[in-house]
Amino acid sequence: MRIRIRVLSHFSSALGFDESSFSIGEGITFAELRSKLIEQFSAFVRPIEIGMYVNMKPVPDDYTMMDGDIVYVFPRSSTP
Repeated sequence: MRIRIRVLSHFSSALGFDESSFSIGEGITFAELRSKLIEQFSAFVRPIEIGMYVNMKPVPDDYTMMDGDIVYVFPRSSTP
């Protein structure tokens, strides 16, 4: 299953990319994915500053990620 990550605002320069795609396992929840992404990104930005939406809207932690979903990563001080 493939998802895309789009990085918005000044985070794109901090993380070194605007958009990427990668494979995730079937049945992974948003909370699980968010934890993995925050762990990877925390070397570049403080975790408390990271906001995430799926397909341009907030989703609950138990949302099951689907093939083709787009995760938007943005500074909490702004919204996509």
